[in-house]
Amino acid sequence: MMKADNVGVHYGAIQAVHGVSLEIKAGGFVLILGPNGAGKTSFISALAGIVPCSAGKIVLDGADVTHVSATRRVRLGVSLVPEGRGVLKGLSVKENLLLGWHASAKERRGSFSTGLGEVTEIFPRLSERLEQDCSTLSGGEMQMLAVARAMLARPKVILLDEPSLGLAPLAVKAVYAALRRLSELGMTLVVVEQKNVPITSVPDRTLVMREGEVLLDMADGRPSEAELAELYLGGRR
Repeated sequence: MMKADNVGVHYGAIQAVHGVSLEIKAGGFVLILGPNGAGKTSFISALAGIVPCSAGKIVLDGADVTHVSATRRVRLGVSLVPEGRGVLKGLSVKENLLLGWHASAKERRGSFSTGLGEVTEIFPRLSERLEQDCSTLSGGEMQMLAVARAMLARPKVILLDEPSLGLAPLAVKAVYAALRRLSELGMTLVVVEQKNVPITSVPDRTLVMREGEVLLDMADGRPSEAELAELYLGGRR
């Protein structure tokens, strides 16, 4: 469904991503782990079209989208939930969700009321706060809103950059319970995190990155805390 083939990302003379390849199956769940500066965000930003690839290519449903804009990729079915959530304060929860709905391609859009019903079923807390300014939400609720807004764009794949960042443990648990539900419903997820998070479902694939490279590519599982610490600290290559 989506494939990265030997993708590189440069910022001037600095190379942030070194030849990363990944095949993402429809309905799959991919977890990308790594410390700060590992290149995780740069890689998924390249998948989303926010930063250009300096090498390699990205294919979506068999079509080369390497040089397709981020706006066009949203219409083709790629949604990014950035680090920090990116909700628009000063707008209500409902208005934020409406922006997500408008981002979808017309042929996949459906009615806003139908989409709203779908996301509030998965995130019932948002249904109680539709008219609230989103600046009044808790961190966990803002993260739920960011994911729900991405859902309303009717994506084929959602890319999430550190959805647990800055959240209390109970909020992290609630967000990941919702992500598990999305996975069970057939949504394709690529999740970036610095640490192992309380995911009860097993990822189809886990990558561990450091210094822009993939150090571990594991199918059907995650590394243990000891293995992850060793990889982060440079004990394995």
